[in-house]
Amino acid sequence: MKFQLQTKRLGQAQFQRNFLSGLSCILLGTCFVLSVALFFKKERIIICPPELKNSYWVEGNQFSPSYIEEMSLFFAHLLLDVTESSIGWQGSVILRYVIPESYGAVKAKILDDEKRLKNEQLSLHFKATTFKLDASQLLAEITGDLISYVGSKKIAQVRETYQLKLQNRSGRLLIESFSLLKTEKSHETA
Repeated sequence: MKFQLQTKRLGQAQFQRNFLSGLSCILLGTCFVLSVALFFKKERIIICPPELKNSYWVEGNQFSPSYIEEMSLFFAHLLLDVTESSIGWQGSVILRYVIPESYGAVKAKILDDEKRLKNEQLSLHFKATTFKLDASQLLAEITGDLISYVGSKKIAQVRETYQLKLQNRSGRLLIESFSLLKTEKSHETA
């Protein structure tokens, strides 16, 4: 009788051991699969600055179109909405967002613009009117009115279209080039 009881208990212990070993292997395999999947998952970061209207996301090498639009308008403002006293610090902010390959050309353009603004005592104000975005190419076209002032006197207003080419570098949106595409010469002098 004792022998049968021992055999029965031994059978139950072996079944319990086998069941727990199998369960442990399944859980270990699940942890391994989740760990491997974590390496290939791209994290989405949602950004909601307090002064802007939209929230943005950045996921791996992709940006939300609203983020590209907002950053393009910010860069255009820093480059085109300038005075002789503000172009220096606005230029230094822009240079933080320029890819290394274009740094020299952008810095030379900013220095030339600074010299021109000081010589002519100009202030420029840019009002964006239309915006076109090619999110896959990170290319933005900004059309707007560029108004020139000497003191408080408006001397000219032209409709200009600029192209801003951006690049993704390690999850950061950086400027590759900023160029004038088209000017509609509708000068207004006062």
